Amino acid sequence: MSRIVADIGGTNARFAIAHPYQGGYRLEDIQVVNCAKFADFYSALGQWLEGLEGERPRQACIAVAGPVEKTAAGGRVTMTNLGWDIRAEELCARFRLDRALVVNDFAALALSLPRLPETDKWALRDVPAQQNGPMVVVGPGTGLGVAALVHDGGNYRVVPGEGGHANLPAGSERELELLRILARDQMPVYNEYVLSGGGLVNLYRAVCALHGRPAEDLTPPDVSGRGLDGSDPLCRETLIDFLNFLGSAAGDAALYYVARGGVFLGGGVLPRIESLLPESEFEQRFTAKGRLGEWLKGVRVEVLKAGYPALIGAAAWLEN
Repeated sequence: MSRIVADIGGTNARFAIAHPYQGGYRLEDIQVVNCAKFADFYSALGQWLEGLEGERPRQACIAVAGPVEKTAAGGRVTMTNLGWDIRAEELCARFRLDRALVVNDFAALALSLPRLPETDKWALRDVPAQQNGPMVVVGPGTGLGVAALVHDGGNYRVVPGEGGHANLPAGSERELELLRILARDQMPVYNEYVLSGGGLVNLYRAVCALHGRPAEDLTPPDVSGRGLDGSDPLCRETLIDFLNFLGSAAGDAALYYVARGGVFLGGGVLPRIESLLPESEFEQRFTAKGRLGEWLKGVRVEVLKAGYPALIGAAAWLEN
């Protein structure tokens, strides 16, 4: 059965029709829109639906960045950064749906993991994953998303998380200095204060302060672009520091969930800068966990390629 699926972040909304295909889903009629251009979610969804040809699916699953409240009707969420209020019962009433679900975006991303083809990911740490072992996905985007997937009684069950608000760890003297600088504006320094799009700018400012130089008024794409092309050494340092911090946070997530099924790195920021992963100390930070460092060397780490895995996961939520 085909389904309407959506992935709503703090910046962009992604819509598609998901068709069952070879044990997973094939996405069609994909559209990405800027959330700021719409007064509410229903306007954005309605505009996309009006452009579709043929009969509309009668089921929908909306994956949303932020904590979702479970309801008998299928869930609801109020997005604080956009002011959008999304309710399953309102979706059914407005768009004549038989069923609608509202779920967390990283919970949907987690549920996509067993359904993604090998072409949609690449191994950063190529060690064997434990069959049916717990998996965890960590992804810096507008915020830092964290969720796990556990195999339970023949089925997969999502364990949502809010790891973006856990405290950011330091793995070197340099990182301690950066944390001291960051703490002038934010105490304690939590993960997504650095490990997110906006966090990339916060980290850039701290790197500039570490060198005693004034920071320019840069956007996240400015920092990543200048760092990648080598035109600004401080931006490049920022990207390396970002990946090092991400290694520590990913290793923590592996420990929280005993993720012998693998750690998966997603989100909107990493695909732009993943080429620097070999230059960073991600690997060292990932395994630098004292007595459990050896255990972590047996955890597989994969990077999700840019695409729409959360839409695949949203479609999977409607299977039950």
